[in-house]
Amino acid sequence: MSTRPPALSRRENSAARHPAITYFALTFAISWLGAFAVAAPHLLRGEGIPKFAGLMMFPAMLLGPCAVGILLARLIDGSIGLRDLFSRMRRIRVPARWYAALLIPPILVLTVLFLMKTFVSPVFAPNRFFAGIGFGFVAGFFEEIGWMGFAFPKMRGKDNFFAPAILLGLLWVPGTFPSSTTWEPPRPTALPGSRFF
Repeated sequence: MSTRPPALSRRENSAARHPAITYFALTFAISWLGAFAVAAPHLLRGEGIPKFAGLMMFPAMLLGPCAVGILLARLIDGSIGLRDLFSRMRRIRVPARWYAALLIPPILVLTVLFLMKTFVSPVFAPNRFFAGIGFGFVAGFFEEIGWMGFAFPKMRGKDNFFAPAILLGLLWVPGTFPSSTTWEPPRPTALPGSRFF
């Protein structure tokens, strides 16, 4: 009788030995394939990606980090890991006043847009896509199940937070690249040097 382990346990062992690498490989594959499935009909016809298809890429890409984080938590750490992942989503460890810092990026973006609208061109006027706030909350919640809920704890050591945080941020960029490149940026063609936009 062979003592060779079944294929499933070999995959589980590989994922357990390299949980972060497994997470990123599966997340990128699912996210990029999901985005491609939404964009492919337009690309194959030689068309640009319309805004609605760009919006539909978000749910397709959210599936990767969320599903892979939950799946690997279950595969690698069992039901205890899954319970831990979900329990950490309910823990709030900072005082409520620190959540005010979340207003800094939108205030800075609006300030820059108003300054550019005033001093450069009206094309930089901020739009009123208030539904985008909802997309941000949904995307932030579901993405972070995988990125911060699963991947970051597997990447960091006991006393090492900074380097894994930087690496995670750098790896997040290619993970979200397809959906972030479908939007049409303002192209003020009448401006000097506009060929650089």
